[in-house]
Amino acid sequence: MKVQEYMSHLQEDVFDYNIDTIPNQLSELMTAIIEKPAFDINDLQKIQTFNLLMQSSLQALKNRDYLLLADIIEFELKTFLVI
Repeated sequence: MKVQEYMSHLQEDVFDYNIDTIPNQLSELMTAIIEKPAFDINDLQKIQTFNLLMQSSLQALKNRDYLLLADIIEFELKTFLVI
């Protein structure tokens, strides 16, 4: 599955309020981005930005703020990955 598909599935589940699937989907999305890799892993600034995005995503998940998580994916992660 492509990174874009992981993001779309996660966002759909947020909007459909299928919250039981969201933690696993976020984990799969992070893994897909890292394994691909979806950005230049030799660029320290890119790695730091990615880490901040993932920390923000995990904090939103911890706070059960699923709309914030969807927004982070839509407006920050997609922009970062240039999707």
